[in-house]
Amino acid sequence: MKKVIFLRPFLVIYFSLLLIYLLWMLAVWPGILGPDSLAILLEVDTNREFQSGKPPFWFLHTYVFYNYAKLVEVPILVQIFLCVFVLSRILAWMYSNGLKKYFIFSLFFVACGPGLVYYVSSLYSDGIYAVCLSGLLFEIWRCCRNRRIDFISGLMIFLCVPYAVFSRPNGILNLVIIFALFFILKGLERRKAVFLVGPWIFVGIAVNVMLPVRNSIGTIFPMVLYETVGFLEKRPMGLWERNEPRVTDKTVQALTSSGKTLEHISDYYDHYYWDPLIFFSDGPNLLSLPGESKKIIVKEFFKYNLWHNFPAFAASKINIFFYSGLAMGGIAGPTNADNILPQTESVSRIRPFEFFTNSYIIKYFSFSERYHGLIWAPWIGCLTIIFAFVLGIRRQAKLEILVVGVYVIQFFAVFVFSIAGEYRYLLSFFTAPLVTLPIIAYLRGQVRRQPL
Repeated sequence: MKKVIFLRPFLVIYFSLLLIYLLWMLAVWPGILGPDSLAILLEVDTNREFQSGKPPFWFLHTYVFYNYAKLVEVPILVQIFLCVFVLSRILAWMYSNGLKKYFIFSLFFVACGPGLVYYVSSLYSDGIYAVCLSGLLFEIWRCCRNRRIDFISGLMIFLCVPYAVFSRPNGILNLVIIFALFFILKGLERRKAVFLVGPWIFVGIAVNVMLPVRNSIGTIFPMVLYETVGFLEKRPMGLWERNEPRVTDKTVQALTSSGKTLEHISDYYDHYYWDPLIFFSDGPNLLSLPGESKKIIVKEFFKYNLWHNFPAFAASKINIFFYSGLAMGGIAGPTNADNILPQTESVSRIRPFEFFTNSYIIKYFSFSERYHGLIWAPWIGCLTIIFAFVLGIRRQAKLEILVVGVYVIQFFAVFVFSIAGEYRYLLSFFTAPLVTLPIIAYLRGQVRRQPL
């Protein structure tokens, strides 16, 4: 009986969402493509002679689904079908457990949110990462609450693990919840978890060993470099000249070790993006600094520069966070495939389907983009994370604290290490209500029956 109660809403939701996503996909065929899409496609086309710098698993995803037929829409359609499945499973659970208000909100403002639809239909890892992280956390929460892994949970965990852990650099932090699954479950259920997750852990390790990223940018150095250059920004009040130096002499020597002057470097400092410092052809290209200079910049940052410029550091982090959260960063237009595809070996056709819905869908996208600060913003997701975390502490619900704590950890990681005002970095917080709302309902005793 329970299976029937769950299956009917699942099928209705699945095909309804699939229709919406595919109508959008037809209007932007073969999908949304941006600079990062071009980079990963070129890495596949050149057999990794060109390095995109993306995680090896994301290269593997693109290689498997794109390389054979050279149709860029194939990996994007895989993303859509998987994400719609995950979204439908969680929404059907909400509906079947009587959480109608949460269901309606999550359906219309999360699953059908234009920002999520946009990135799920893009050759970017951010959309599938955000959805699969929600799916993984939701199912692990259920399994740990029920002390068992049923078929649906097992399938969801198996499908979500690789994208939630290996498709983005910060995904490795999500391993904490998987280890919790191993710790909480016992006997046969623990063996099930190992069977479902173990192969993906092996694949993730193997692909990183076999397909290493040459000249990896890393995580700490980019943040340190960007903020250090920001500390050197001209201050008309001139207060620093009457006090201590902004940065150490060793830092200045390291920054200029490749022959670029401080004035030239400062000219390419942008308050929202670090890209001009490294990617612009006429810029300082600070990634070419000698290895020893990079080490000095990092060492001096934590030894002196950060602590003597902490207000500037905090202001920079807040500035980038809100710029990202308001979706003000560079978002490729729906027709950007026109510019990207000719630079690749793809044989995909651009918008070959002329449906009457196409123009209306593009108009809706333009409308949502004009009000990006409201429609695209992840503020409600962030608020539900805070509320669920505090509620978990008050109820001393260790499992719920742990599950929501993954979002808290991710928030601090993104907040501290982001060096570009990219909305997509916050997309996992936009989808967070898919996890936090069920947890809030459970802690408040609103769930009609034990989680299905």
